[in-house]
Amino acid sequence: MLGKEKITTVQIIFFNLAPIIILIKLSKMKKSLLFGTLLLFVSFFVVGQEQMPNGNFEQWEDVGYQSPVNWVTPNPYISGTLGMLTVLQSADAAEGNYSAYLDTRDTLAYVIPGLVTFGAFIIDFINATAHVEGGIPFTSRPKALTGSYKSYPATGDFCMVIALFTKYNPSKGMRDTIAAATMTFPNTVSAWTNFNLPITFNTTDDPDTMNIIAVSSNMAFPKAGGSMYIDKLAFEYEAGIGDVEETVKTSIFPNPAHDQLSFSFEKEINADLKVFSNDGQLIQSERISGENHQIDVSGMASGTYYYGLFENNRKISSGQFVISR
Repeated sequence: MLGKEKITTVQIIFFNLAPIIILIKLSKMKKSLLFGTLLLFVSFFVVGQEQMPNGNFEQWEDVGYQSPVNWVTPNPYISGTLGMLTVLQSADAAEGNYSAYLDTRDTLAYVIPGLVTFGAFIIDFINATAHVEGGIPFTSRPKALTGSYKSYPATGDFCMVIALFTKYNPSKGMRDTIAAATMTFPNTVSAWTNFNLPITFNTTDDPDTMNIIAVSSNMAFPKAGGSMYIDKLAFEYEAGIGDVEETVKTSIFPNPAHDQLSFSFEKEINADLKVFSNDGQLIQSERISGENHQIDVSGMASGTYYYGLFENNRKISSGQFVISR
């Protein structure tokens, strides 16, 4: 699977030939090995555009420790055997209540980066390497990945974010990589900072799979001691068919909300308000008018929700909010 050639760098391969594979090289002194398992996720549609599940890291579940919902991390395979975690819930957030804190840890045998992904860790014990591949179902073509970060890389190291889009090619019996984008963060950034990672598609095909990888170290040559905070991951889209430019500025508060959510518009509107759940289901729709509106969210479960405002079937505003109990 991995080939016999020596792996010397993070490799993003093969455009229009094979799926993206991120390979992790063994260091001369210690091995860099990531553990994981394949998880399947369901993508969702929001007002004609897909977003990623739990991109703002507001949803966590207790599995003996706090784990980010929908994301795959090394934690399940090192918490018991090594008694450590490389991905932790943090109350230091760019927005909302939580972010993900990624910490590169040193063990007696391995240097293990903090990493979150929608894909799977595939381990090659013979060659003592591991790589990340796969992702979640996804069929849209975003123009950029946006988010917020704080980075504290080890000396000579860098943190990184990767966005990957693939499509299965039945004639080849393999996946084509139709878009890949990488951004590195080599400097210490101690204040929350926004980033915008442009995504360029190499073909006119729509993808069928998407993966995001955020990691606190160079996966080819990881160094212990580096860390990273990541939050507010989202896709940005071009205005196009069925998605015109939004025309009404909207403020929502409080966010996160508990019982009531208030909308404030820059001008009087007469529109339909539609609220979508995290899996893209329409859960509420009502006609609203004026410059302000309030909805009851006491019956909604904790999580991330999306809204759209429509005038004559034309979207004039959209956004997201969080319910926190």
